[in-house]
Amino acid sequence: MKLKITIDIFSGRPNPELIVSGAEAKKVLDTISPSGKLKTVTARSIQPPSGLGYRGIIVEQLDKGSQAHPSRMQITPDTLFGGGNYSSLKGEAVESFIFDKLRRFKNVPNRNEFKKYIEVEIKRFKINWEAIAKIPFPKWPPIFFRPCQCAPDPDLAWWNDGGTIQFNNNCYNYASNYRTNTFAQPGRASGQQYTSLSGCSVAAGQRSAKDGAIADQLINLPSANNKCPKKGHLVALVIAPGWDFHWFRKGPNGRWSHKPGGTQARITDNSNNLITDPRTANRGPYTQFCTFMQVMHGHIKIG
Repeated sequence: MKLKITIDIFSGRPNPELIVSGAEAKKVLDTISPSGKLKTVTARSIQPPSGLGYRGIIVEQLDKGSQAHPSRMQITPDTLFGGGNYSSLKGEAVESFIFDKLRRFKNVPNRNEFKKYIEVEIKRFKINWEAIAKIPFPKWPPIFFRPCQCAPDPDLAWWNDGGTIQFNNNCYNYASNYRTNTFAQPGRASGQQYTSLSGCSVAAGQRSAKDGAIADQLINLPSANNKCPKKGHLVALVIAPGWDFHWFRKGPNGRWSHKPGGTQARITDNSNNLITDPRTANRGPYTQFCTFMQVMHGHIKIG
């Protein structure tokens, strides 16, 4: 029996993950057995978390170890999602396991500080989850006019395939409308990946996410003021200082959409409101608005 356990918290950079097997894997599965009847996830039911910040723990079976559990599960403090269903669950045991094993996870930036960060994020998640979990997602407004002629449609169904496209393309892929299946990182394709996420501007000798994007041929438009460029489309970069980056993209009707990490692309912010301006949207821990940028179709390369 082998499991991959992922702390689903980042949008741009890869999430912390750990592979466990044998008795240890069985112990994890024993803690996440549904405590109630499985119900089908519908448009009117509670939805799997997909906002910015902490979204729970993802547990994936890498073999056929347990027929009683879905192959991929998303665990929140009180709910288990998997296989298109959900059930009540006491998820604190899984969180305790995560904290006990945190030193073994890969992709953890600063282990001591990260533990404090995730504790704060879990508290924030619990407060917000109760408030918005049952609010239906609004629909993308009909496009009666196209103020942003060259901007791509959200095309949510294409990005949200529940498989390779969704899980392996992040906010940077979605914002640039460029699928790589590599969880693209600003500057990586050009050999100039960011070296610091302390903010939009970083110390001398360091490269920011904005610097990496410029190296990938995105055009910095700090004075765009939420207005569409005549060519290409407008994107926006925000930062969770010290931890992560995130991107939004403007659609043909002037509204914004985004894709938090390996979750579904969405048209709402963390308050479940349609996004008219990413500067004023609820962005969770991504408190620093960095800049607007222009994506020229066919002129960028990300990876």
